[in-house]
Amino acid sequence: MTTIRRAFPHSRDDVDTDMHQTTPPSDHSASPLTTDRILLQAAADLTTSASPLFGVTKSIGVDYGLVRTGLAVTVGYEPRPLAIVSNLNNTQLCQHIVQLAEREKAHQIIVGLPFHKNGTEAEQTVITREFASQLKCSVYAHFGPRMPLFLWDERYSSKEAAARIRAMNPRANLYKELDADAACIILEYFYQDSGRGAIKVELPEDNSIREVVLLAWDKKRQEDEQKLKELTEMRMSVRERRRAMLEQARMLDDETMNNDQDKKKKKKKKKKQR
Repeated sequence: MTTIRRAFPHSRDDVDTDMHQTTPPSDHSASPLTTDRILLQAAADLTTSASPLFGVTKSIGVDYGLVRTGLAVTVGYEPRPLAIVSNLNNTQLCQHIVQLAEREKAHQIIVGLPFHKNGTEAEQTVITREFASQLKCSVYAHFGPRMPLFLWDERYSSKEAAARIRAMNPRANLYKELDADAACIILEYFYQDSGRGAIKVELPEDNSIREVVLLAWDKKRQEDEQKLKELTEMRMSVRERRRAMLEQARMLDDETMNNDQDKKKKKKKKKKQR
């Protein structure tokens, strides 16, 4: 079993030190707006240096469970809890995650993989691997090869999520918040390590399953291409109609102008005849 390394967050003192090193010397003549921009850029540079993935690659985090599944998403430079899903079978849950990834315009999906404290596999580890394999099929059938799915060591995420929630609110309902926050922590550590040590999930080796998935993706791709073609044709049709209307309006204006000029000429002739 390969041990997956986890990087822990900088301490607050470390962040303060880095911020002072990154922020340019204060300029009393600088406007408050300029100062705010400098501080925001310094914070962004600090976060990006800690993990190049932040702010670039948008990810969906999944803390899978047989009863409840927590979902989170990276927004800018910070993971944000999305929802806790329950009362769904694996097929429904996979479709829900696929729809969520499409709605959030995500680039990848990270599923937490639970282990025992000593790094050995537990029963939930096997169950999660099986779910991740099924999720990979659903993801590939919808997005094709462009949407990777990774497994990430999450053996301490639930305990840390509980500790964080209790620290913020001792009376918090862990049942309602724990799984989604655990999904956030999975994303947080994945980004801090820049994904090093993650296990990329591939399609099952079973040829019959692969064939079904590839056929589903090919059908979806063709449908998307057809929709794009129809949309392009519709836009071109609208443009052509607009051009035709503009041309018709121009011709009507020319005709009106010519009629006005003819009327003026006739009036001039009548005056001369008198």
